[in-house]
Amino acid sequence: MRGEHRHDSSLYALWRQVSALANNIVLRLGYVERWLFISTVTAITASVVIGVFYWMLQGLIALSAHVHGIVLHETLTDYSLIAIHSREKILIPLILLMGAALSSLIVYTFEPEAEGAGAESVVEAYHFRAGNLRGRIAAIKTIASALVLGTGGSAGPEGPAIQIGGSVGAFTASSLHLGIEERRVALIAGAAAALSFIFQSPVGAAIFAAELLYEDVLEAAALPPALLASTIAYALSLHILGPEYKLPSLRISNIISLYSLGALGSYIVLGLIEAVFAFAFVKLFFYTKDWFDSLVKEKGLNIYVKPVLGAIMVGLVGVFVPAILGTGEELLSSLLSAFSHAAEVRPIVAMHYSIFLILLVLALMKMIATSLTVGSGLSGGLLTPSLFIGAMVGQLVGLILGHYVGVKPVIYAYIGMASLAGAAFKAPIGLAFFVAEIGGTPALIVPALIASLTSAIATRGVTFVTAALKKPLPPTVFTAESLLQMLRSGGVRQVNITIPSLAKRFTPVNWHSSLSDAARIMVQTGQKIIPIVDDNNRVVGVLDPAYVGLDLGYMLRSSQSVIEVSLINAPIVRDSDPLIRVLEEMVAHGVDYVIVVDKSYRYRGVIVFEDIVQALMPYIAASIPEQNQKPQVSEADQAS
Repeated sequence: MRGEHRHDSSLYALWRQVSALANNIVLRLGYVERWLFISTVTAITASVVIGVFYWMLQGLIALSAHVHGIVLHETLTDYSLIAIHSREKILIPLILLMGAALSSLIVYTFEPEAEGAGAESVVEAYHFRAGNLRGRIAAIKTIASALVLGTGGSAGPEGPAIQIGGSVGAFTASSLHLGIEERRVALIAGAAAALSFIFQSPVGAAIFAAELLYEDVLEAAALPPALLASTIAYALSLHILGPEYKLPSLRISNIISLYSLGALGSYIVLGLIEAVFAFAFVKLFFYTKDWFDSLVKEKGLNIYVKPVLGAIMVGLVGVFVPAILGTGEELLSSLLSAFSHAAEVRPIVAMHYSIFLILLVLALMKMIATSLTVGSGLSGGLLTPSLFIGAMVGQLVGLILGHYVGVKPVIYAYIGMASLAGAAFKAPIGLAFFVAEIGGTPALIVPALIASLTSAIATRGVTFVTAALKKPLPPTVFTAESLLQMLRSGGVRQVNITIPSLAKRFTPVNWHSSLSDAARIMVQTGQKIIPIVDDNNRVVGVLDPAYVGLDLGYMLRSSQSVIEVSLINAPIVRDSDPLIRVLEEMVAHGVDYVIVVDKSYRYRGVIVFEDIVQALMPYIAASIPEQNQKPQVSEADQAS
């Protein structure tokens, strides 16, 4: 029986008892207190794990520096600074090749879903997997991303961090036996905590996480818990990563100049220009990803070789333009400091055109290197590269327009980060607050909003997050009655979803067993109900303590037979019945489970409502008008 070894473990049994106790406490709390508890647990756990990820990344960077013959006097997380100062540029593709080979071996051996970027999987889990995100994916992605980024892969650390935070949030909600809606919210709260920990931007990270789910709207229900989690993670980040994020704070001497009519108009122009680069970045990324996938599907390339091939191409580019390697965080910080301390703005005619060429080359080559890195399947995020590209383009625009409107070019670099990333992820509001926070001044919020909203509107329908929906699904979708109505009306197709594929093997008890025996099984396994079977393994009822009002403490002390208190008229379906029959039984009995039997009424398993939601979500989303950007549903997803 699946999971049997866990049920016999005393450690696992202890965990279930702690989980049950925590669940009883949480259910008695009010809304704010409940989410403060969940957000605190999620933020602390995610912050510690991400701290370990950064420790691994710093260790690999130090190792790479040693191979290059460079002595580090401070800890780094950006390989580009090593590559720039290295005298042995030929080592760049060799080091990246080794990191990519190890990363590919780990990912495709243990968890293929950990390839590529991370935000997409969190949004997919929110919309199409009932908020479930396996912790194993985050663990594998942590190791794989550290290997890629630590050896020069062009990507960001936020991809694995979002998955870590999301999986921690989902696991916390599941451990507390919360419902589907609350688990989905906890998933987003965890993702917000992860972003806030990395970028030390509590408000921007929370809004970004809530905004990431849809193209046109913000998930308001997830925002308060996300704010709580991101604030706690921010406080922890100050202690673990240090009190200052890598990007320098801006000092604006004349704030009024930011809001002149000419300056406001220039932000719109900046947004339109950044929109062109955002459009090109997204299209290039998916073109590259499709090309690498076609090599595997059509040309027969071994899937383990695909990321290695991408690494070789990135490494060769990095030999000539080493600045585009790694996360780019610390290099971006150095460049912004240089931009900030540059001389006052001058007319474009008085400037050397090599500056424009350098900025343009950095933006375009970073775009290419990141597309090759993440598009080939190497693990890493897309947000940090988007910030880097946006800053380069923004500085370029600032050098052209800044003199005429009296705004320093470096301010356009900061606004450009919000503009390009806001368009690429369709999260303009969150990115505007994000840039204002890391820039150290609220004066940037309005200019960043103008530019990011402009670029987001100009690139409508183009986004890295293809799992994002255009608008939220109706809340009524998450009830058995609504799903039953959808299936009866033909609005949602069942496709190949069968009852045996959804049935879980809950541990049954014999009808002669005592309540105390059943209670111990519930504590050990975490089951909310116990199927009751006779000596021939035929189902004769179900023990549902919540339904009949039994206290777990009383059950542990009772010698009463389970058959005396079990529901004889239990919700039962046969394994050959259609899926619609499952929902009919749930609605008729007012419960969120059914017992599955064969034609002789022998016990086969249990189906719970949230598994039906998870299986049907891709088809529900596809049935809602205007929801036309959905991931294809594989047979594995149908049976998950």
